[in-house]
Amino acid sequence: MENTKICQRCGMPMEEAGHFGTNADGSKNEDYCCFCYKDGAFFYPDATMEDVIEGCINEIVPDVFPDADTARAFMNKQFPTLKCWKKTGMIITFKLKDGISTEDFLAASDKAQEQYLSECKGFINRQLMMIDGTWTDWIIWETFPDADNSMKKSMENEAVMEFTSMVGEMIEHGFYPLERSY
Repeated sequence: MENTKICQRCGMPMEEAGHFGTNADGSKNEDYCCFCYKDGAFFYPDATMEDVIEGCINEIVPDVFPDADTARAFMNKQFPTLKCWKKTGMIITFKLKDGISTEDFLAASDKAQEQYLSECKGFINRQLMMIDGTWTDWIIWETFPDADNSMKKSMENEAVMEFTSMVGEMIEHGFYPLERSY
């Protein structure tokens, strides 16, 4: 059991193929269990860590813990170490389309920030940097579900669409757990 993966949202051991959640393409998700993640999305995407703990307690207390208080104490200690509940950084590195000025791009970025990102659940901060024509956009979120949900809904926002319409070559993008902030 030493190499058993555990769900990075609820802590459930994932010991066999059926325990793993699935990505949007149907492939196995290595981070989240079948009770938390299916078809590339979280069940109950707006659930807080406390909501998930209470849901787990209702399911596992009789099987694993002597009582709800013992289970809650264990989970309150374990859950903040799981990927899902750590602060999450989203990093996007890109170049602008030809003919887009820095001034126009920054104006569109400000608009997307004011009209979408700053209003999103779990948004902490954002840094936009450029060196030699390559831009990096770092966005920090309270949790991975906050980041994931906000990005999935972002293309419904007109200001975000304007901002992304200026992006040309995409170099890198991804979500990363924030290990430490200074």
